[in-house]
Amino acid sequence: MSNKSWNSGTSYELSIYKIIMWPLGIWPLNRGEVFSEVRLFLAAMTQAATFICLDIEMWNNCRGLEDILDIFVLSIFSLLACVKGLLARYHQDEIYSNVSSAIDDWYALSIIDNSNNRKIMMKHARIGRIVCISLMAPASTGTLSWIILALPLPIFAPANSTDAIRNFPLQTACTFESFTTSTIYYVIFIVQIYQLIATCLGNCGNDVFFFGLGMHICGQLEILKNEFRTFVDVDKMTTDRKRFQLLVRRHTHLMDLVENLEESFNLIILSQLVMSGLLICIMGIQVIIALKIGDLFSGINAGVVLSSLMSQLFLYSYGGDYLTSQNEDLAFAAYESMWYTWPVNTMKDIGFVIFRAGKPINITAGKFVQMTLATFMDILKLAVSYMSVLQIA
Repeated sequence: MSNKSWNSGTSYELSIYKIIMWPLGIWPLNRGEVFSEVRLFLAAMTQAATFICLDIEMWNNCRGLEDILDIFVLSIFSLLACVKGLLARYHQDEIYSNVSSAIDDWYALSIIDNSNNRKIMMKHARIGRIVCISLMAPASTGTLSWIILALPLPIFAPANSTDAIRNFPLQTACTFESFTTSTIYYVIFIVQIYQLIATCLGNCGNDVFFFGLGMHICGQLEILKNEFRTFVDVDKMTTDRKRFQLLVRRHTHLMDLVENLEESFNLIILSQLVMSGLLICIMGIQVIIALKIGDLFSGINAGVVLSSLMSQLFLYSYGGDYLTSQNEDLAFAAYESMWYTWPVNTMKDIGFVIFRAGKPINITAGKFVQMTLATFMDILKLAVSYMSVLQIA
């Protein structure tokens, strides 16, 4: 897109997602660039290498059960990050269409300067931004803690020793034990810092990006609802019929954007759903064990992981539910217009708008699990029931 298209509103809504997606090589506006493909290759290889290294560490089995569980969770997150990144790259054309449409919407707003529309768009952009920060901040803090705790500082040395222990950010001391006394240790340490950052951005970045794009479409549907409500056929001439046709075309365009979102993210959501189910089972066991033996730190750690998994699933569920409800409300908005004052031909057209808005649009996991708040509640009830059964056992 040209520089004139990227204004303050665009920056407010999209810049935070660009910061997250650009290092991974999957920012859609950079599609086709060689440097973008290089970043994607490095990120994917790094995330795959993280998964392999952590699996080798678990295979060596020189640590306690708690450490093994932490490594297993991180390995799943790295695998998820790799899968999400590759799927996002595969559907980059569809995502590009959505991002380009968002930029065009902000640019058009700067020309029209409609204060009510600006208020609606800023509201939805703010929601996406707040959710993005709320999810990325804890993930980044967790990543930073893994790095800090691995630093070879005397403060982390055992109580009866003054020598700093040389550990690694990925906690792969068993795998790379032979390198702790050589200068290669520092190279591995730096590489693993990049691996952790790539895993963090790849795992949570795609989730918040989906939510941000979904919120933008919801904002546009809200604006379209207002335009249908306030549409008046003033002179019953061709010009007003053309205005009505523009509203219909706008609705069709927004439905295409929702379809792009569904096509781009349905497999990503499915992978998140499957892996989250696996990790919820494992973390549930860890929470129960921690409560029985009084290990507060392990219980809190498992609880944080569970909260993170639920938050990611909630993003997709809430986003999908909000998109569905906004489209359904469009039918009521069209009916609330002054259609009874329109010419017969235009009056008939409103029936098709209501019919199209009544057709459900759904964000799904793999095309068969609808992501709604009801689905999230079912997942939450299953998780609680599972933990209740474990506690009784």
